[in-house]
Amino acid sequence: MQTNFLEEIVEDIAGSQAKEIVKLLEGKKDVNEFLIAKKLKLTINQTRNILYKLSEAGLVSSTRKKDKRKGWFIYFWTLDTLKSLELLEKRLLDETAQLKHLLQNRKLRRFYFCKTCNAEVGEETALLNQFTCQECGQVYELADSSTFIKEIEGKISKIEKQLSIISGEKGTLQETKSKKNKRKVARHDRKVKKEKEAIKAKRKAALKQNVKKALKDNQKTKSGKKAAKQTAKKTKKKATKKK
Repeated sequence: MQTNFLEEIVEDIAGSQAKEIVKLLEGKKDVNEFLIAKKLKLTINQTRNILYKLSEAGLVSSTRKKDKRKGWFIYFWTLDTLKSLELLEKRLLDETAQLKHLLQNRKLRRFYFCKTCNAEVGEETALLNQFTCQECGQVYELADSSTFIKEIEGKISKIEKQLSIISGEKGTLQETKSKKNKRKVARHDRKVKKEKEAIKAKRKAALKQNVKKALKDNQKTKSGKKAAKQTAKKTKKKATKKK
């Protein structure tokens, strides 16, 4: 069902050939544009034109890599399924709003019909023209709107069912995306924690090393002072003996 919805929205934006792109990109990531062109049996420029239209609508995204051997850039494409469903949902909601307005208008107003010209006018226009068709002079008849109302109600019902399915599909995708984001955040937090622990351990080791060095330097200083005192004593003794 999801594939059908996706095909509908991409076809609406980029034409019938774009429908096949959904089958190639759905559930995949970073698909080579030359592979897409080959599968669609189109030139690379024709394929890119379709993909650029979808990209402008935000339905696909791309990354590019430089071909080391040939020196040019190759694009790799990914379908944004959630964005596609959101766009289709918006269009269907707009269509539903228009149909509901038309339905309300049909139920509240009366319309008149000219059988000869196969033309319909509102009550205001019919009244202005004294209920006579200006094209053929035939007297207008009151139009039966019941069939038209049923057709509109049927269309609204069908679209609302589609919207319900799309809402479910979106919910599943959003839940999956949320879980992925949580896992991503958790991985990031673990990485940050590990880096902080490494820095903390490094600082602790450096501090320990500095303390050790300070103690060693202090010991050297004490030994130096002791040696200096001993030398001073010896010098003093020698000086006393000379006297």
